[in-house]
Amino acid sequence: MTFYQYLNGEFQEVETNHQILIADSLLVKDNCVRSLDKHITRLISNAALKAPELLPQIPDFIFDAIALIPKTGSFFPRFEISTNKEFYLNLRPAPEITETVTLWTYPHPDPRTDLTVKGPELDLGSQIRNQALENNADEAILLNKEGFISEGSLSSLVWWEDDVLVAPGNEIPWLESVTRTEVFEIAQKLNIETKNRTARPDELINHELWLLSSLQGIRTVTNWINLSDQFKTSTKRELFMAELEAFVEELP
Repeated sequence: MTFYQYLNGEFQEVETNHQILIADSLLVKDNCVRSLDKHITRLISNAALKAPELLPQIPDFIFDAIALIPKTGSFFPRFEISTNKEFYLNLRPAPEITETVTLWTYPHPDPRTDLTVKGPELDLGSQIRNQALENNADEAILLNKEGFISEGSLSSLVWWEDDVLVAPGNEIPWLESVTRTEVFEIAQKLNIETKNRTARPDELINHELWLLSSLQGIRTVTNWINLSDQFKTSTKRELFMAELEAFVEELP
């Protein structure tokens, strides 16, 4: 990965260990990206909450950051605003994209304390995901103190109940997810019923489960460590992945 700081209208490569206040990541493949408008809107709305004085600078920051992303290849850049109210671009090669995923339950109540915007809890989410990797899983699922599912440490979890697409109840805190928004927009377009409800992990055995992220899109859950490997084979992922392509556009 390479860090660039945006200062006086220019990017300079830097070495940094700044703390993140606001961040937004997106997959760029051969100069194409999914739902750029949604990512920009989220970044601006988050800045309005955490750093409103920076709002006039954000359009130029985004436009100039996009210009730094190579036109060929796969990248997972992250636009960042630090707690010192400085702008950064974290230009990262995209990791491997996979179709399936193994989950692990984080054994303590969700420790995050600031879910108003994406950014402050990213480092903690990465630390929790590393614990999942140590337990032979790809992602950690966070539960509230009552044991109900919130989301993944760096992703969203949804599932199917027959032909109904379900997400955790809105009364449980979770970070705004561009991919979750896309998936529910697709469901609406296809006249698929959706709902929100609280659920514990053991209630999802024998269901079709999806893990969502801007990097991976939709991954089907095939195993949940110390819970079950009895999850339904994906029947709808291919359709939804095809529909996600409608959100893809070239970078300006």
